[in-house]
Amino acid sequence: MAYQKLQVGRATDMDDKQSDTEDTVNLNDVINTYTRTGGGGSGVINATGATFITDGVKPGDLVVNTTTSNNDGARIVTVNSETQITCAVATTAVGNNFDILSQSEEPAVLYVGTAAAGATLKVRSAGGDDATFVNIQQGSFIPVQVKRVYRTGTTASNIVALF
Repeated sequence: MAYQKLQVGRATDMDDKQSDTEDTVNLNDVINTYTRTGGGGSGVINATGATFITDGVKPGDLVVNTTTSNNDGARIVTVNSETQITCAVATTAVGNNFDILSQSEEPAVLYVGTAAAGATLKVRSAGGDDATFVNIQQGSFIPVQVKRVYRTGTTASNIVALF
């Protein structure tokens, strides 16, 4: 009897990367961690002492606030200077720390580590379809290529994206 063999080269812990607005699977490459020191206008972030251009930050990379939880993050629209970027939406407050993650669109299959009775997992597939898996079993693999794990609609935890 034939079986599907899963061989992966990388993995991303998804518990802190679930998002209702951004595709965050395969975003485990942190470019750098910064602290917001100011900004003006919607989505403008200043970080004194940052070196965005030197660090290779590009439009499309993702800003994730690491000071507060339940943050969907925001895509960088422009890199204005070494110390200023503009995001699609406001995502951090002055004094908050944030990571910038390299942009990626490679989909992954998921491993669900923890799931209580009736656990759900809401995802966006590589093809752009949204689906909610119900009664997910702990320690199971989800054989669908996904690019987003939704925060809202997901009760399972210890989710790992494998690609």
